[in-house]
Amino acid sequence: MKLDVLAISAHPDDVEVAAGGTLLHHIALGHKVGLLDLTKGELSSRGNVPQRTEEAFNAAQILGASVREQLDLADGYFKADEPSLLKVVHKIRKYRPDYILANAFDDRHPDHRRAADLVVQATFLANLPKVITSDHGVNQLTWRAKAVFHYVQDRTCKPDFVVDITSHIEKKFLAIKAYKSQFYQAESSDPDTPISLPSFFEALRGRNAMLGRQASVQYAEAFTTTRPLGVQAFTDLF
Repeated sequence: MKLDVLAISAHPDDVEVAAGGTLLHHIALGHKVGLLDLTKGELSSRGNVPQRTEEAFNAAQILGASVREQLDLADGYFKADEPSLLKVVHKIRKYRPDYILANAFDDRHPDHRRAADLVVQATFLANLPKVITSDHGVNQLTWRAKAVFHYVQDRTCKPDFVVDITSHIEKKFLAIKAYKSQFYQAESSDPDTPISLPSFFEALRGRNAMLGRQASVQYAEAFTTTRPLGVQAFTDLF
C-alpha cells in the first residue's frame, strides 16, 4: 500500500496530540495516511503496553488512518543505530510516502529529539540503493520522500508553518481521548502526569487557537522544516 503521508512518532499519542487535526485534514482531502509508532510507550507512568496498544489502534480508527504499525524500539533508550534505522527504512520503503511527519528536534523530551534524528536519517538512507532491506524475502526498492516535516509539541518551539485544522478540531480531541489511560479520567488511580491533568485539554485547545490566530484561522497545528518551503504564488498562503 502506498501512502501519501506517513506520520512517525516516538510514542503512541504523540502524533494525535500534535498533528491529529492535520492528518484528519489530509484524509478529508482523499489522501492515504498511515501511522508508525517507534515504541509502545512501555515506560509511561500510566497504563501498560496492552492498554496503550489498544488505545493507539482505536485512535487510528477514529482518525480514519489507512494503517498503523508499531515497532519494538526501546522506549527511553532507542537511538539511531543501524538496526533501528533499518527498521524505519523498511517501513518507509514499504509504504512509499510522499511526506513524512516526525517529532520535532526542539523538544524537552529526549525521546522526541532522538526520534526526529532517527527519522531524518532513515529517510535519507531509504533512497540509497546500497542500503539493503527486504520484505518477505524480496529486496525492497529505494524510496525518496518529498519532505520531512516535524510536528511541534513543545510550546517553546517556534514553528515554520501552521496547518488550518478548524474543521477537524473536535474529531482531533476524540482521537486523543481514545488514550484513556494517558489522559484525565476521574476514576484512575495511576500517578498524575502533566498530560493527565483536567486542564490539559483546555490548554491544548488554547494552544491550537493561539496558533490559528497567528494565521487568521480559528485553530491550527504547528510544524518545523529544515529546508525552505516553495509556493507558486503569495495566494497559496493564508
